[in-house]
Amino acid sequence: MIKKSLVGLAAILTLCTTQIPAQQKINPDSIHTKMQWFADAKLGIFIHWGIYSVKGIGESWSFHNKEISHADYMLQLKGFTASKYNPDQWAALIKESGAGYAVITTKHHDGVALWATKQNSNNVVDNTPAKRDLLTPFYKALDKYGIKRGAYFSLIDWSYPDYPGFLKDSARYKVSEDTARWKKYLQFYQGQINEVKNNFNPDLWWFDGDWEHSAEEWEAEKMRKMIVKDNAATIINGRLQGYGDYETPEQNFPVTRPQYNWWELCMTINSSWGYQRKRQGMENTL
Repeated sequence: MIKKSLVGLAAILTLCTTQIPAQQKINPDSIHTKMQWFADAKLGIFIHWGIYSVKGIGESWSFHNKEISHADYMLQLKGFTASKYNPDQWAALIKESGAGYAVITTKHHDGVALWATKQNSNNVVDNTPAKRDLLTPFYKALDKYGIKRGAYFSLIDWSYPDYPGFLKDSARYKVSEDTARWKKYLQFYQGQINEVKNNFNPDLWWFDGDWEHSAEEWEAEKMRKMIVKDNAATIINGRLQGYGDYETPEQNFPVTRPQYNWWELCMTINSSWGYQRKRQGMENTL
């Protein structure tokens, strides 16, 4: 039985299932062999953690949807201490659940990185009282318990000044009208992906936010090649505009079988992603 632990911790668990359909998709990466552990895992845990837990508000979307100003949202940086962070305890609980892999948010749409990125100062090491990389100890704890490493990464960054998107009813520019700024953003986000790849070597990449741009604009094919170059066994979710290995339906059971041969059903244990005490049941979750 999984024990209730660390009441009030800014994290959430997501249960995921996997299934292999009868027909197999042709893929140049010896896909069947490298996807076997994922198919066998049956259960994964998703930890959604960031500065939004300080006030218990909607993660990134709260300012994007203008429920709170971006300036007020970013003030949460000052209150993010990670003072009760115990990655070994988290990993032990994940192991007890029977999960074969665990995914943690390296960076959500607000752009706040949980590691010491060298691309900018919008990270918990340089800009919060936590003042430390939160990913390295978590991944080391996963290794200790034999759990595969998963890295969530938001392709979009609504806080970055050279990213075109910002609020739901406003944008900084159009890619077609300012290719120089878009190129600058590509260098930024690709630099961060390279850091996550080299520093943490994820077994699984969980991308998000690809809907805002095309595969060509994201340079998705280039990013896939970069990720698998040094670790051919790395698997990628389907949110890289068609350059992933498995599909990730979210919060709803699919009516028809997903298009990819492998898929996970990603469901929260309540009605929110990040920690929100006002949501039913959050008081008693990890």
